[in-house]
Amino acid sequence: MQELLDAGLTVTASAEAFPMARFYDVGALIYYLSAIPWDVPTFRVERHHRALFAVHQRIQHDGYVAVQGHRFIIQAQQNESR
Repeated sequence: MQELLDAGLTVTASAEAFPMARFYDVGALIYYLSAIPWDVPTFRVERHHRALFAVHQRIQHDGYVAVQGHRFIIQAQQNESR
């Protein structure tokens, strides 16, 4: 946020959250990671098949796998004096 202030902006609102997502099958996790490439830019099924199989096994054992996210939003406006 300091970068915004240094650029001459005023932060008018901000919020932060740490939501938990549960995946009940590995296919749903693959879909999620494919749909939002900015979250894990290097994700490829072919590259991560061993880890995905381990996740599959964990889901089979525990019923789901939980992943904690980090989301934030910042609203800023240009100072009128600029």
